[in-house]
Amino acid sequence: MEKVLVLGSINIDFVSFVSRYPQPGETLVSNDSGIFQGGKGANQAIALAKLDVPTLMLGKVGKDILSDFALSSLKESGVDTTGISKSQKSSTGSASIWVNTQGQNSIVIYPGANGEVDEDFIIRHEKFFDDASWLLTQFEVPLKSILLALKLAKKHGLKTVMDPAPVKKLSNNHLWELVDYLLPNEIELKELTHTEDVLKGIHILKSRGVKEIIVKLGKQGAVYENEGKLLSFPAVPVEQVVDTTGAGDCFIAGFLHGMIQWGDIPRAIKIGNLTASYSIQKKGAAVSFPKKSEIDWKKLE
Repeated sequence: MEKVLVLGSINIDFVSFVSRYPQPGETLVSNDSGIFQGGKGANQAIALAKLDVPTLMLGKVGKDILSDFALSSLKESGVDTTGISKSQKSSTGSASIWVNTQGQNSIVIYPGANGEVDEDFIIRHEKFFDDASWLLTQFEVPLKSILLALKLAKKHGLKTVMDPAPVKKLSNNHLWELVDYLLPNEIELKELTHTEDVLKGIHILKSRGVKEIIVKLGKQGAVYENEGKLLSFPAVPVEQVVDTTGAGDCFIAGFLHGMIQWGDIPRAIKIGNLTASYSIQKKGAAVSFPKKSEIDWKKLE
């Protein structure tokens, strides 16, 4: 099967499950808490590996006890970690997450070692682009590094997938010309295009050079523009939403798995929706992602 390089963040998530979000100056008692593997890059790498997609992670962790947790979590899921190095000066990235009773989350991120994934790091790891077919990246490492990685991906003939989160203002719009598949959510699409009209937003991004755009709509599923029309793909119904943390990452992994297997965008979106439906029924991000064998593939028919 085609190999995916995932360039991105590696965090440890400190999660509190609360009845509601606290007000400024207020102290709340959480219903439950947990420490989980996180970071959009690591999440997507783990979700891919659990779907039996050969996956190599490019990123950095700190020289601390959290790095051991992060590396062992990635390895146990089947991710190749030979593209991960340890920072000598920064701690491992982390995130503080509140999850309310509706399963919605509020997140504060500390980048840590992720901020050291610089252009030199990308150049030192160019050899990994040789035997890969896809590059998947997000906006949780420096933009200059992302741009260089996208250029190297094109140099080596890789297809590129981007999750534009968290949204950043780009001074270099040439980046978009290097993106084959862009997967923003509705808020990110609005931030990038300054319009609430999804179809108009898609057209704006395509005018900048992005080849294909799939918009994640959470509980509404996802949409995709084809020949000027917006095609909707409803979310897979679940009995109870427990925690949506990482659901978008799980969707992207399912979508990419579908593209590798079938090369068909509508089918890949359906696979993304199906995969994400398992994630939202458990607590945590990476720990909630389904293995390929756990998915009821009959639901696609």
